[in-house]
Amino acid sequence: MTPATPFLITRPAGKADNLLASLDELGVAYSYQPVITTQQVTLKTKDLNLLTQADLLIFVSVSAVHALEQQISPEQLPGHLFAVGSTTGGLLQHWSGREVIVPQDQRSEGLLALPQLQQVAGKQVVVVRGNSGRELIKQQLLARGATVKYVQSYKRLPLPLDGGQLWQVWQQQQVRCIVATSNEILQQLFGLIPEAGQPWLKQRHWLLVSPRMQEQAQALGISPQQISLAENANDQALLQQIIQLKKEML
Repeated sequence: MTPATPFLITRPAGKADNLLASLDELGVAYSYQPVITTQQVTLKTKDLNLLTQADLLIFVSVSAVHALEQQISPEQLPGHLFAVGSTTGGLLQHWSGREVIVPQDQRSEGLLALPQLQQVAGKQVVVVRGNSGRELIKQQLLARGATVKYVQSYKRLPLPLDGGQLWQVWQQQQVRCIVATSNEILQQLFGLIPEAGQPWLKQRHWLLVSPRMQEQAQALGISPQQISLAENANDQALLQQIIQLKKEML
């Protein structure tokens, strides 16, 4: 008989290690299945020009830093450094050897509330990201008078998975809560699972990481009662919420 694993963790490979180790240590049963992977994108000349001329550089993920550090030296980044999350900020600080500003609220909204990003009229801002996302940062900083450009240092790719088979396995494992840390993961899960499995997906409890994800989940047909929000996407916030949900499930 397949043991019950009430939590399904879907973070991409390489980003889930610390969370999974903590769950193991606490004896929390889980299943782990990433649905997307990341791949480095070669920087173009125009990207290098944007990076070297920027007044402010915003890194949105660990992957954004990793992909950049493979291609340039930190001395080529003279602008002030910002990171959306503490893990990203720690990696960026270690690589650059410089101060990195990280908001306490580790989401786009928290970044935009930083005092250092209020008076940005006339500033050149570069957001280092994957192939999409963080449009809110660009919109708000444009509204404050900054020039905002994206530099794509990596891309996210869906993993070639058999959704029908996964759905059967997850049912056997008695998955009750799915942990998803990006809209892309959320959409990929609904795209993977066959139509017959969609009601099952909607009946799971979902642990998400932002109000924008909650809106997306509700648009997919998940009721608000089936959604919990972690304070942000870092391991500690996710772990705290998983422990709370585990207590409520018993």
